[in-house]
Amino acid sequence: MKKNMGVVAISRELNRLGIAPRKGERWKGTRVHKMIGNPLYAGLIRWGGETAMGTHEAIITKETFDAAQRIMHGRNHKSRQLRSPNILSGLVKCGLCGAPMHVTYPGIEPKSRFKYYVCNNRYNHQSCAQDYIRADILEASVITEIGKLAARRDVVSALVRDFTEHNRTALLPELEARHGEISKELDSVRSEKEKLSRWLRGVGLTAQAVAFVNGQVDLLSEQESRIQERLWAVEDEIRGIQALTYNAEAICDRLAEMVEAFPTLTDGERRLLVDSLIAEVVVKNKEVAAALTPPLRSLGFPYPSLAPRGEKPKAREFVIRIIYDLFVYQGGSVQRQLLLPVNDN
Repeated sequence: MKKNMGVVAISRELNRLGIAPRKGERWKGTRVHKMIGNPLYAGLIRWGGETAMGTHEAIITKETFDAAQRIMHGRNHKSRQLRSPNILSGLVKCGLCGAPMHVTYPGIEPKSRFKYYVCNNRYNHQSCAQDYIRADILEASVITEIGKLAARRDVVSALVRDFTEHNRTALLPELEARHGEISKELDSVRSEKEKLSRWLRGVGLTAQAVAFVNGQVDLLSEQESRIQERLWAVEDEIRGIQALTYNAEAICDRLAEMVEAFPTLTDGERRLLVDSLIAEVVVKNKEVAAALTPPLRSLGFPYPSLAPRGEKPKAREFVIRIIYDLFVYQGGSVQRQLLLPVNDN
């Protein structure tokens, strides 16, 4: 951390030093990024967007983990600010072909005055029929729809009840079954290791045999550690489902607070706010589907997610999907410009 190295530089240094990862022949930046952002090493668990103490033993302090996250986030946020000034950049996806959508200036009057989100396949290969979408109207519409959701406390309450019930009736039995399978796997490895250990305590063994068996015991010990980590993770998930509570009123209040503050924020603060709330925005013809991962228990200032922008929400995260028609936001000249196809030639 003192050298403030990025994940790519760290992976190169590990490879240069000949320090091999557990799986694979070389370190990669993505693997280093995943390890640095994994709270399990600090004795923590991440559940529903929240971080809490786990029941397993930490191998680094929480202070060290937090410092690493600040450094990693600072580097990621700085590079993202330099790449794009658009608040939904990296989050918008084409609903027709699945390709990302980026911002461009078409350069054709009267559209040259505006920025548009365009499907990458249409822009690069002319192989998609998705129309160009005015960036300012799409971005404003998403924020407006979030405000409408904040006012529908009955809807959010129903979603929270359904999600909680699904966790406890469907996911909890699944996790308990997985816990049993992993426990059996762990018992099997420990039994095999114990057999080899007893065999080593015998007499008349050659040095070669002892060395071989010791090697096998070491391999089993590594396997045991990996299985134990999986077991801890499942146990923490089970405790998370049993202990977590979801406050629909707090979620609605927080969403309303975000929307109200949005016009007063700087571009950088808006991007941080969007990062903390929106997982992806899918545009299919005139239909927009925004996937939100709203705060559940944290009600302080929103911290941006450490996950890459555009990454799909995990299956067990609380996700609200807002689906609406962009025609609602058309009027006058905007109606002709918002979804009118642009000459690609």
